[in-house]
Amino acid sequence: MPLNSMIVLVLLLLAAMMVRAEDSARRGEQRDEGAAVSRLESKAQAGDATAQNNLGVHYLKGRGVIQDPARARALFEAAAEQHLPGAMFNLGTVYWRGYGVAAEPSRALEWFLRAAALDDREAQFSLGVMYTRGQGTPSDLRLAEEWFEKAANAGMAAAQFNLAMLLLQGSASNEAKALEWLEKAAEQGYKRANLAIAKLDLSHDDDSARMTHAATLLRELAHSGDPEGQMQFGLMNLFGKGLPLDEGEGRFWLRESALQGLVAAQVSLSSVFAQGIGTAPDPVEAHAWLSVAAERDEKLKSPLTESAAALTPEQRDQAAHLAQTLREKLAAHDSPTD
Repeated sequence: MPLNSMIVLVLLLLAAMMVRAEDSARRGEQRDEGAAVSRLESKAQAGDATAQNNLGVHYLKGRGVIQDPARARALFEAAAEQHLPGAMFNLGTVYWRGYGVAAEPSRALEWFLRAAALDDREAQFSLGVMYTRGQGTPSDLRLAEEWFEKAANAGMAAAQFNLAMLLLQGSASNEAKALEWLEKAAEQGYKRANLAIAKLDLSHDDDSARMTHAATLLRELAHSGDPEGQMQFGLMNLFGKGLPLDEGEGRFWLRESALQGLVAAQVSLSSVFAQGIGTAPDPVEAHAWLSVAAERDEKLKSPLTESAAALTPEQRDQAAHLAQTLREKLAAHDSPTD
């Protein structure tokens, strides 16, 4: 099994974009929701745009008031009429996600464009996402890159990360610039950026300095509990790439990652036991891990059938019992603790 040296270009997209209150609400009004709403009502009625926007957030989320998306939208509109970028962003989010209305991506795009023109970096980021995905507009990666760059220049780590991913997708010659943006995001504690930097380093396996750097980053990610960092660090140990060969350490980190539910790690661990990499071949444990992985990835059904055909009836029973034990461990790992 070769060490994964390919960069998987996955844009970090906001799966559940939330509306945003402006600074006055963030600094402590939420400590007493009822009192905060009363203060905001008075200011909103007097025409204070920030109060209108923040009160809208309360009504949309049902914080200190009965949830009322229509009232929230009206308040956002009143604030947006006074050119408050945050309210424009919130309206864009309402129409993008369909909060209290039918989703209208094209209308969301209009509001994000208005907010972005006033240098709202979250609206700029949202535009980058919409142009990437072709939501409310035809897909246009050039425009997506432009909007991500605006938000990135404003210091938004997620935009810096996405911009780097687009640059890498465009051309290998963009790697140096992409690396600059990833480092900026990493400086803000953005873990996905560190993982992307490590993967870039791994693609230069003839450069010992970069491999050492990858090992440092992946070790930190592994110990912090990042499942992909654990898998990549495990593979480095398992094959002695950038680190001294340590097959036991490699299996340990692959297992840690696999028990967090990362399918790629589960498949890797299955291959380790099937091929006997650094350990005696164990077709039962190999099949058990592949069984668990196949429950999450339909493409693994055919390899699973082939694996089962190579086992004796007794081995299939043993693998089934072990797979159930692994499922229980995965469920326990996912369960919240006090």
